[in-house]
Amino acid sequence: IGEIRAEKNKLSLGIKNSKPNEEKLEQAKNIKKELSMLGAKFKEIDKKYNQLLYKVPNITDPEMPAGKDENDNVVVKKWGKLPKFDFKIKNHVELGVNLNIIDIKKAAEVSGSRFFYLKNEAVLMQFAIIQFVFDVLGNEGIIKKIIQDTGVNVSAKPFVPMLPPVMIRDSVQKSIHRVFGEQTYSVKNEDLNLIASAEHTMAPYYMNETIDQKKLPLRYIGYSTAFRREAGTYGKDMGGILRTHHFDKLEMESFTDAETGAEEQKFIIGIQEYLVRQLKIAYRLVHICTGDTGGPDYNQFDIECWIPSQNKYRETHTSDYMTDYQTRGIKSFYKDETGKKNLLHTNDATAFALGRILVAIVENYQQKDGTVKVPEVLRKYIGGYKKIPWLKRY
Repeated sequence: IGEIRAEKNKLSLGIKNSKPNEEKLEQAKNIKKELSMLGAKFKEIDKKYNQLLYKVPNITDPEMPAGKDENDNVVVKKWGKLPKFDFKIKNHVELGVNLNIIDIKKAAEVSGSRFFYLKNEAVLMQFAIIQFVFDVLGNEGIIKKIIQDTGVNVSAKPFVPMLPPVMIRDSVQKSIHRVFGEQTYSVKNEDLNLIASAEHTMAPYYMNETIDQKKLPLRYIGYSTAFRREAGTYGKDMGGILRTHHFDKLEMESFTDAETGAEEQKFIIGIQEYLVRQLKIAYRLVHICTGDTGGPDYNQFDIECWIPSQNKYRETHTSDYMTDYQTRGIKSFYKDETGKKNLLHTNDATAFALGRILVAIVENYQQKDGTVKVPEVLRKYIGGYKKIPWLKRY
């Protein structure tokens, strides 16, 4: 195309500088037509190329465990004592019904399976968790303590609160390689998808921009509703609120330079551990293997909290370091001190998936009399109440 375009320009210049003749005019017409046809073919080829490119995963960190699936993930450490009960425990669904804080039956009538109503204290607990997270991530003193405890060398800059859009253009979502395939809900007759996590619209925040390196890191804590079809997971967790089509989530998004991205992930994992430890819920930290990680991830760690009714740890947090994999498609750069443009590096990670952490709280803090203790760290956000129920029932 470039050669033909150059020939066209040469011919146009010749026509401009001399008296045109029929032969040259016809030649120019044919070249213009050929360019148009080649341009259309190029667009189609480029479209197919980009579709294939979206399917190419990121390279993985050499330190990531090699493996085929979740069975090859590596437990890095465990924290906390598993709770011991001197009574027959209930799962979160039974507790939710008995305490009138979770209603799955009515949600199934109204919306179908994998939906739920939160009611009474569960609603107030959710907003208490949200406020707790915003307080922690906005507190430079706590950030410094986490950095010290984690032993990393990163900035103590706090996180900026954000309420991101819950819809994203399909082209942008593909460009950041965060499409969940059949799990993504699309808006009919619109170039829009519902987000499956807050980072879908947080990661492109600096799309088509160049940031001064001195301003890095740029950190955000976003709260949003998220939507997933959960295609291919039918039969899994159908009886509760661990795996649903609609859920609320607090997500961390961090933009760094290439040199500090890996340390930033270690710092973010330190934040996740701090948050769970404040709730005093037993957990384990898991290094995800190459066969179980997401396509965009260079490195991934999960936190799994103890769920008493299932007698096992279940994933509640994920930390994903994507290097510059996401920012290539959306052209997000930083400019270093020499003036050179480099692609930003991104980390995204769960602060809390609200439904899942509520399950962990309700089950771990259940009492023999059927009540549920409120984690001490949350009590100041709910008027000092120590157990569910505390509201009057009407």
